[in-house]
Amino acid sequence: MEDYRITKSDYQIFLEAPMHLWAHKHGQIQKQPTEFDIHVMNQGYEVEEKAKNHLSEFVVNSENGEGIQFQRSFADKQYLARTDALVYKPESDSFDLYEIKSSTRLKPEHIIDAAFQYLIVNKEIKIDRVLILHMNKEYIRIGNLSLENMFVSEDVSDKVQEVLMDIDIKREEALIIALKDTYEDIQHCFKPKDCPCPDLCHPVIPEYSIYDIPRITKKKKIQLLDQGIVDIMDVPSVFSLNDKQRQIVKVAKAGEPYINQKAIKREFEYFVYPLYFLDYETFLSAIPLFDGYHPQQQMVFQYSLHKMESFDGEVTHTEYLSITNNDPSISLVESLINDVGNSGTVFVWNKTFEVGRNKEQAEIHPDHADFFEKLNDRIYDLGDFINHGMYIHPGFKGSWSIKNVLPVMVPELSYSEMEIGKGDQAMMAWWGLINDELPTDEAEKTKTALLEYCKLDTLAMVKIFKRICKLII
Repeated sequence: MEDYRITKSDYQIFLEAPMHLWAHKHGQIQKQPTEFDIHVMNQGYEVEEKAKNHLSEFVVNSENGEGIQFQRSFADKQYLARTDALVYKPESDSFDLYEIKSSTRLKPEHIIDAAFQYLIVNKEIKIDRVLILHMNKEYIRIGNLSLENMFVSEDVSDKVQEVLMDIDIKREEALIIALKDTYEDIQHCFKPKDCPCPDLCHPVIPEYSIYDIPRITKKKKIQLLDQGIVDIMDVPSVFSLNDKQRQIVKVAKAGEPYINQKAIKREFEYFVYPLYFLDYETFLSAIPLFDGYHPQQQMVFQYSLHKMESFDGEVTHTEYLSITNNDPSISLVESLINDVGNSGTVFVWNKTFEVGRNKEQAEIHPDHADFFEKLNDRIYDLGDFINHGMYIHPGFKGSWSIKNVLPVMVPELSYSEMEIGKGDQAMMAWWGLINDELPTDEAEKTKTALLEYCKLDTLAMVKIFKRICKLII
């Protein structure tokens, strides 16, 4: 039964949902990795190679007889482990077990991974310490990469000991699931939108379900399911929900939108013309490619900007796409400063993202730090009208994503027919461009597609803004 042995990856899948593990082991996964998913995995391999060099050069003390082993395999019954790195310490005849991660912080799942490995490996060799080696969020690239400073290790030995018993029990449950002949009576997941095997987990789901209630906890989903409730229309009026969740359920049941005109009018008092509608496209790199960048930092390579002088006035559009092997933000910043001016409200959708990029660009380009600080002061999140419950439409299905809002508010605009219709696709398209991976004719088509995609993001905001205006007239 070698195919049904359990690795740490299998165990993490089991923790997502037992049904996911069964589907994985029985070839029933329907969701295939995207080009971006593959890119992230490849970046993880690159990080791992550099982490190995870091351990060899700056952790292992060869003068004391220490040595290092990579990718060593261990087995304990049906459980398998392949360690990222083992550092041998001759004075104690023991090893330090290192798990290598490409993130910039310690995550709960890292402890679980390390503990799963420890349970198996410690049966065969003595493990002294368990450590997570991850990227250093404080590291800033200046010149050549500094392997010494790009990584940090955290001793998680005590945390590992705390979860060993739980993992020892649950890995047996995972094995039982993997060995089942059928998927009957196996626990499904509670996130249909992200499910890799929806035909198994959610074969029948209503158009507007309890899973569309934003931020509803797993515990409450189970409570509703135990009552046989899946359709949002059947959620009892006495069921415990927060105010926003309850309002969304009410709107769904009524089939009519909710409009808080007073709150919307109050927000409009803060807007200053000219109005701008801004969107960035970025590329995420695990290893910093240019000076001034941290690990796992987004690089802004493109923006679209619509400008509205007055409500009934002309709407103009400017844009910038940086295609260079150097830091794309260098030329982009100069263009942005010229286009966005120094006054007027700047609308974005999900301001956490744009505000964060502006703060990072202020650090990378200190000469323009004042510009980015003032730009952030001008930003207003257009999505707040929906996210904060000022306007709720049943067609949004509990979401404030622009991809869900646009078809309801501006049905004449759509991402569905676009060559590039998602941010991760834009990332990979740009990466192909700057690395000369595309023939000339394809490169030109890709440039056009990138510009059209980013332009639609800001045009969509213009149209949504005007629709919101009409709600209070």
